[in-house]
Amino acid sequence: MNVDQNEDRKLDELLRQSYAALRQTNAEQRQAVLKGLSDARRNVNPPGRHASRPWQRWALAAACLIALFAAWSWRTTGPGNVAYGIDDVPQRLAEVKSISIRGWQWVRDASGANKPPTRVPIEFLIQRPGKFRYTFTAISSRGGRTEILQGADLCDGAHEWFLGASNKPQFSRAVGALDALLKTEMIGQIAAELAVLGPPDASYRKIGKDNSNGRQCDLYEARFQLGSSTSVARVWIDPRDGLPVRVVRDELESDGKLSHETELTDIAVNVPLADELFRFNGPEDAKQTRPNASQRSSEAPLLDTSPTSSGSSGNAKLETWQALRISDNAAFVVWRRSAPVAQADAAPDWLSGVKMNVRDSRGDRELRHHWVYQSNSPDRWNWSLVVPADGKPLGRGEINFTMRSPRSRLTVGLTPLRFKEDDLRQLLRAAQRSMLPASTTEVSLPYLQAVARKLSSAEASD
Repeated sequence: MNVDQNEDRKLDELLRQSYAALRQTNAEQRQAVLKGLSDARRNVNPPGRHASRPWQRWALAAACLIALFAAWSWRTTGPGNVAYGIDDVPQRLAEVKSISIRGWQWVRDASGANKPPTRVPIEFLIQRPGKFRYTFTAISSRGGRTEILQGADLCDGAHEWFLGASNKPQFSRAVGALDALLKTEMIGQIAAELAVLGPPDASYRKIGKDNSNGRQCDLYEARFQLGSSTSVARVWIDPRDGLPVRVVRDELESDGKLSHETELTDIAVNVPLADELFRFNGPEDAKQTRPNASQRSSEAPLLDTSPTSSGSSGNAKLETWQALRISDNAAFVVWRRSAPVAQADAAPDWLSGVKMNVRDSRGDRELRHHWVYQSNSPDRWNWSLVVPADGKPLGRGEINFTMRSPRSRLTVGLTPLRFKEDDLRQLLRAAQRSMLPASTTEVSLPYLQAVARKLSSAEASD
């Protein structure tokens, strides 16, 4: 779907008119609209009947026992008849209070074919809300030699440090509570998830059961591309809680042999983690940064509104900040781009050449788009609402923005982050105060959720 078509503009205008009342700050009027939506939901789901989970709806709609058996063959029944499967791992990892993931990565030495790879440590530590520590590895080749440098990023909820080689601080800054929360979820839901499950388009299948560290686990396997190489991944899932216990990832060589890539041998959740793990206690010789003027207000928590991903080519620029999941099948996305080429006798079309899709194990799925706030500027952030055109949940999918210009093609990706509803409301308010003009009508979570339902039920436009 090309998001700059006339039908999309008509849909945006229809949605904008339909939910204008919900955007107003009049509390009584907003409550009346919300009550109407609540009554409508009760009419669809009468008392005593609850909305089913996505897999339950699919299973009930299946017309034969073969399809029902296929759905359950991917899952294991845990305590209380709760169905666990590897597809649910991201959701469960987002709900635990703490995560500790440690293991190893094997780095090849480019200076000689016969030289053994170097084993370097991997570490992700998450303590919700707002504390994290993770190691990162920089690999470069100079003069035929491979250089490996490791650093760390850590945050204690009030301060963040970037450590380079020998734990020397390269950069540090004070952070607000919401900023710490947001960055913690980026590490916990993106970096840790990629380390455990790999890219969003990885498709796992259950291959049996196996014992790991004395725990009987369900064993899953997937093959996926990472750059030009093929990875073979195995993940051990404990059926008692549906969480990963061990991960082994190998690279498939051209001769069919497997070589070590990564191994996560120590995965623990909801374990106590000492505060000292998230704090730098060395000499304070790192460069300190100061908050932006928009972050100095006592009314709003600090939020880092700098881009988290970007691409550029010549005069073309595409940047993204965050994608926040507001429902199972909708995300609120903050992005900006270089100015589009002006057309004669027409206002610039800021969606010209832009396509959006979500990429997962089912392939590239088209997204429907709705403007929440259009900045009409290459230096200010746009707010968009997107839902899959197929009506299915986002799942593990990564939202991809692609912008084409006469001389370039830029693509950036975003993982829609999950948050508790109260945290999501606070993030929306803080982001609006940090990014949008003060005169902008409040963008509330109920408004976004209501528009998402309307957008999901609209007929797909070609």
